[in-house]
Amino acid sequence: MRVPITFALMLVAAGTLLGSKKVISPTTSASNEQVDIVATIVLDETEITQKLGADPGKGIALLEVRVTPKTDQPVQVSPDDFILLAHDDGERSKPFEPEQLAGNGAMVVTSKEDTVKRTGSTIGMGGIMMGGAGGGNASPGNPTPKTIHTKMDSKNQGNAGLLEALKAKQFPTTDAKDEVSGYLYFPLDGKHKLKNLAVLYRGPAGKLNLEFQH
Repeated sequence: MRVPITFALMLVAAGTLLGSKKVISPTTSASNEQVDIVATIVLDETEITQKLGADPGKGIALLEVRVTPKTDQPVQVSPDDFILLAHDDGERSKPFEPEQLAGNGAMVVTSKEDTVKRTGSTIGMGGIMMGGAGGGNASPGNPTPKTIHTKMDSKNQGNAGLLEALKAKQFPTTDAKDEVSGYLYFPLDGKHKLKNLAVLYRGPAGKLNLEFQH
């Protein structure tokens, strides 16, 4: 009986190893006296497509956001309250609007390292903001800022199905009295480890940093 038992243990171990490769979308949270914020980030294109019901293409990070007001007064919320930060290279981005991803003449986005020295400035184009935490030359603690280049593709006729899905599930702009939730669609250049990603909330309810530990 030893051989079958050993073989069974090998199968269990193999299954564990295979299971460890399963895509995990981590959740993080932060709060202050006015709001509780919970965010789950999804980087895998297949998983994003499943959640949306349509494929938005490569270079997109999906953020599921839930904001719960903690006061008697409504809290104004908007997609523009959130920034996705990559600590490893200083990349910062504001979320796309659905029309930018799937409307007529949707944007084409490219980026490259900025060779110009900067002093804490950021670069905004078409709803996208990229830049490092500080200016000057790159170093492990001071990544080289990146510049986002965007252009409208006049030949792009858009994707009506994707546009509808993005609009239906987008995090809303509203005065929230109760819990509000929805999706944010961020450009994310290159590959990043989850532990290097964070969501910055900069809205009427204050400032919160939501770090992903993975």
